Amino acid sequence: MVTHYIITNREVSNQKGRDYIPVNSKESMRKDGDEEARHNLRYGTVTFDPAKTKGLSKYKVNILTDAPEDALLSYAGGETVNKKVFPSTQIFEELYRSGTKAKKQEDILVFVHGFRNDLQESLETLGELHKKYVVPEDSPIEKIVLFTWPAKKKLLKYRSDAFDAEQSGFALARSMGSLREFFRNKFVKEGKKACEQNIHLMCHSMGNRVFQSMIAAIDNMDVPVTNIFKEIILIAADVDYDSLQSPKPLYKAIDLGSRVHVYFHNDDFALEISESTKNSHNRLGRWGTKKTDQLPDDVYESNVTSIEDIKGVTKHSYFIDSDAVVGDLIEVFRGEYSSFEIEP
Repeated sequence: MVTHYIITNREVSNQKGRDYIPVNSKESMRKDGDEEARHNLRYGTVTFDPAKTKGLSKYKVNILTDAPEDALLSYAGGETVNKKVFPSTQIFEELYRSGTKAKKQEDILVFVHGFRNDLQESLETLGELHKKYVVPEDSPIEKIVLFTWPAKKKLLKYRSDAFDAEQSGFALARSMGSLREFFRNKFVKEGKKACEQNIHLMCHSMGNRVFQSMIAAIDNMDVPVTNIFKEIILIAADVDYDSLQSPKPLYKAIDLGSRVHVYFHNDDFALEISESTKNSHNRLGRWGTKKTDQLPDDVYESNVTSIEDIKGVTKHSYFIDSDAVVGDLIEVFRGEYSSFEIEP
């Protein structure tokens, strides 16, 4: 059995029934994502057998009990409260301690899924990410943090998911703010030594819209959040192809990491449908950026149209379906350059 981590703004309540799965002794989560995005975040763990990753029942989700309301109000008011109250701190502390004890490179991958990912699909993707990025000996990834937002596994719910993705970005910004506060307390106030492990971010499909909204929300926060990630991967991005140009929020993506990598595929069928039926603009994940000469420094593009080992017909999930792309991404996480990188 292996254990990874989950951050979610999906509905967590005391509701019961066939549309829900238990996530602790008192609470449950909806299976289908038929709900509205919430700004409240919950934290927890996901445990599963990596040899058995198909089916919702194969995953044990444990959502930590939420902080008391009065503690949350105190925190919002800027007062100091017992850090052990907050589930975010418990998860951050566990990851930090794991990193300090590591005898080799044990990086963390934060993954934001895209459109049409209900709870089962999201957890099964987590299982696939473990197989592709944790199991290989040459991969630096050891722990995965899944940010799962209330997407629905229904094609006709695209616009609903798009709205929820934007709302979820504001929730994720709060998590980044909490992480920055954790770092400040740990390394400045307590004087602890930083571990040598890196944190990477990968956003797939509409998950890039979550990230885009997160950056916009961070811009509006009183406390700046910068340089959290080592590598930022925008893969099959379902956002406009001019999104990396100023003054759009993704232009500031590089402020949150050391490098940004855009992976695109000209024959991405899912994004072709998005262009022709849902959006009036070309998609970043299908054509790459509109004006390469306007990219910020340390932002790179990788055209994977030529790869031949993608499974499936949509050519949209090649971060899992293509061994060539998986191997390339592992090299990027190791600090190397993508073999698919194009000249600006």
